[in-house]
Amino acid sequence: MYKVEMMNKTKTGLTITFIMTIAVLAGFAVILVMNVAALLGVIPSRYISPNDVRGIAVEHNKMLYTLNFEQQNALVEILNRTVPVGKELVTAQSVTPQKPVDIQRIVIYRFNAPDIEAIPVAYVSKSGPEHTNLVFSIPACNSNGLLEESTSNEIQQLLITTYDP
Repeated sequence: MYKVEMMNKTKTGLTITFIMTIAVLAGFAVILVMNVAALLGVIPSRYISPNDVRGIAVEHNKMLYTLNFEQQNALVEILNRTVPVGKELVTAQSVTPQKPVDIQRIVIYRFNAPDIEAIPVAYVSKSGPEHTNLVFSIPACNSNGLLEESTSNEIQQLLITTYDP
């Protein structure tokens, strides 16, 4: 009797181990396929590698202002932390900040890839007008929708320093 119980427990344990091993291998396969697809350009990558950036310019009053190296790295870091959002959410939460950043677009020049244009769409607020996030349209990173910065006012503070008032 004791032997039969132990054999049943052993079989159950082996079955669970086998299923979990298959699940882990399937997860690795999914991650591998997604990374290979992004590398081959089948799926556009939402992230911008700082090593691929040749330069970044901000358009203000129809003039392009080039960012310095520190500003470029800060902006790429902020853009890589953006969150996809729907257009309905943006229109429901749009606000006009006290000091709007008057930029028409951000151009990211890359070495071995097409340039990326980020066009500011609106400011949204989730916790009051003092904490606003900028929403962008970046078709190269998210062709189906918009991207919202995940930092509160950080991009606004950075963009103000990139051009002469």
